[in-house]
Amino acid sequence: MKKSAAFVIVDLETTNPSVEKGGRIIQIGMTFVKNKKIVEHFDSFVNPGQTIDKKIQQLTHITQKDVRDAPFFEEIAPSLQALLQGQVFVAHNVNFDYPYLNAEFARVGLPELDLQALDTVQLAQLLYPTAPGYRLSDLTKYLNLPLTQAHRANADAEATAYLMLSLWQKAQGLAEQTKKDLLAVDWGMLRESQDFLAMAIKDQSPAPDFLKADGQPDLAQTDNSVQSVAKEPTPTKSDQKRGAFPKSLADKQRVLGPNYDVLADQGQVMDQVQQFLQQRQRTVWQMTTPPKVHKTLSYLFPLFYQKRDQTAYLLAHDIGLLNHQERLLADLQRKLDGPRLKTAKLYAPQDYLDLKKYRQALAQAKENGGAFWLARVIVWQGESVDKALIELPKGITNQPAFDNIRSDEKGQVFKQTFDKAKRADVVLMTFAAFFALGEDLQKQSGHKDRPVAILEKPVALLTAIQEGFGLTLPLSFYQDQVARLADQAAFLPNKIQGQWKVALHNWEEASNKIDRQALDLGILKSGKAILNRLLDLVALANKADFQIRMSQADLVAKLNKLAWLSAHQEYLDRIDWAIEKEPVSQSLVFSVKNDLLYQKYFLKQVDKVLVVSSFLPEHLSEFLSQTPKALQPEKTAVTEAGDGRLKTVLTTSRVEDRQIELLVQANMKHMVLIVQDFAAVKHWYYKLTDRYGDQYMVYGQDISAPLVKAARQSNQEDQAILVVMPDYLTTIWQQNLHVPNIAMVSQAHRWLDVAELGPLVVSLQKQDQAVLLGSFGQGQVKALADRIVLMNGRHKRLKANFYRDLLE
Repeated sequence: MKKSAAFVIVDLETTNPSVEKGGRIIQIGMTFVKNKKIVEHFDSFVNPGQTIDKKIQQLTHITQKDVRDAPFFEEIAPSLQALLQGQVFVAHNVNFDYPYLNAEFARVGLPELDLQALDTVQLAQLLYPTAPGYRLSDLTKYLNLPLTQAHRANADAEATAYLMLSLWQKAQGLAEQTKKDLLAVDWGMLRESQDFLAMAIKDQSPAPDFLKADGQPDLAQTDNSVQSVAKEPTPTKSDQKRGAFPKSLADKQRVLGPNYDVLADQGQVMDQVQQFLQQRQRTVWQMTTPPKVHKTLSYLFPLFYQKRDQTAYLLAHDIGLLNHQERLLADLQRKLDGPRLKTAKLYAPQDYLDLKKYRQALAQAKENGGAFWLARVIVWQGESVDKALIELPKGITNQPAFDNIRSDEKGQVFKQTFDKAKRADVVLMTFAAFFALGEDLQKQSGHKDRPVAILEKPVALLTAIQEGFGLTLPLSFYQDQVARLADQAAFLPNKIQGQWKVALHNWEEASNKIDRQALDLGILKSGKAILNRLLDLVALANKADFQIRMSQADLVAKLNKLAWLSAHQEYLDRIDWAIEKEPVSQSLVFSVKNDLLYQKYFLKQVDKVLVVSSFLPEHLSEFLSQTPKALQPEKTAVTEAGDGRLKTVLTTSRVEDRQIELLVQANMKHMVLIVQDFAAVKHWYYKLTDRYGDQYMVYGQDISAPLVKAARQSNQEDQAILVVMPDYLTTIWQQNLHVPNIAMVSQAHRWLDVAELGPLVVSLQKQDQAVLLGSFGQGQVKALADRIVLMNGRHKRLKANFYRDLLE
């Protein structure tokens, strides 16, 4: 493929995914690119000769009226073929648009096109391996590219053209070693996508006009963006001795500068954190802050005035918070006078890339051809500072062969990072790293006192304990994988099949035994037998070069964990069968005792603990307070300076429809409706889609997508209504979901325990213009009295402009 080639970027809107099943094109959009410039556009509605389903109308905003007077496909097909001749066909999911268009040509009696073609989805996955998503709307937002109206063919084609040019320029700008590695391997990419990649890598022409001076779009700030982390520690303003901690609000504001607004309640939090850091008493201090207080800044700022010979561990379960803390620490380094605060970020050994193993995998790919996931790793590792594998999405890390490039304690990258952490004043760590490395890190750090641990998202501690010490054996998955291996082994020579028959027989015996086994400690031994039999099969599969989704490293890790549980049975809480209905699956779950492990493996490693959160459920607060005598539990709540109560509208079941109608009339952009169960989700999803689908994208939990995915996708729409079940209330906090500023709880008086409403109320209180609606009973209103302010009486009739006026 030559850089002078002519490209046509095509997007189709259709009535159905398949021409063979009656689908027809209703709009075609084409954008033509030559010499890195958009030179021409073509778009046309197409009369499908059939009624357009209402869901398609709502998705595309193409109505029957739009296509009524449009040409039929057979009328424009000859012109389309003339326009497409000699072009390179480009689409976002090319294996849909290209075959679909050819099927339409064949239907009207014209020859199918035979063009070079490339796929911008796969190229984006390769060149932006840590992007938050690969839908066209995800990428245009991430790369700050224009997309005027999603799901319209003309707008999507133009946006895809900008995306293709961005991918072209990104390939040009890769590091030289990355380019060499990508060019040396056949990655098995779709159609001619790899030919385009090779052309773009070798091209040296200037960047397209719409890109900024350095040839790359502005990346939207994302939690796991490898571009967001500074390569070297940022020097401070001055190396002079830092002064005393600023006590007054005015002094804090002066030190931090105009980019930070230090309000009274935030200053109060900073003072209390400073007091906590300086005190000698060992304690677990739970500090509840007002929702709008910038918690992270409030506990990071006092760390710069820490005078004790003591490391601070910032512990979290997800890298999003760690990256946010790292960026904020770097910014504070720039702003504050005084010596530099030494910081380091540390993950568990297996969460790093092993460079030696990586080079071996690359050498093997050059010899035998490479898997696409490895090509994505090549691009990532050329840009990543930390070389931390948890920056990568599950689509890469879930690949079975991925474990082959994981590090251990001997890996070069891990050893360098651990050495840096030993000398640091502040270490940002995952809980997994803390449990695996905390004791050794403290011993080797040279600090006199044990570290202080700071937790902003304490609920993750419970999850981390279960993930770190507990175990799940997905037996249905194992059964499926063994069955697939048996099918592949049936075609091996007779001489080799003997080994397989023995290994499969041993597996079957172990599997049958564990199915009959009582749920007692004896099942630990049966679990070990299962894993050992699987390891035998994996070894044979690797020798035969079979495709397999089980990895040796994962099975060995599970076997080691079972051995640990056998040796430390006092920490084993219970053993359960976990059965899922859709899809049907069975797992064996070994749960551990959170409280004992918290005291033995967490609290014993630290001097004291600070928990800073705007919401702490009662069960978690009680758990954190289970401390040994040497550690005193303390609690404090910082009072809000102003009235931060949440505006709340009382409804009844009979007027919920009317409330939503008023919200739509007020042009509210995003809303969430929380209902009792899945039957109610289906009821509201179809009702709202039917009534408001032309204006809003409606997402239903477990209809449109699973909860977290549906919530995040709805947030990316211009206007959306999200319908969810009660587990949304806990997931808000656990998964750090963004909550729309309008939330309604349907028939709340019938099913809602207001104690569960805490995460939602706090999330809404963080926003300036937020409203909670619900048919709350008198007892529920009384329980929420200190957190909400009622804007109406239960029977008060609301005016049409009520919500617009309320939020102005």
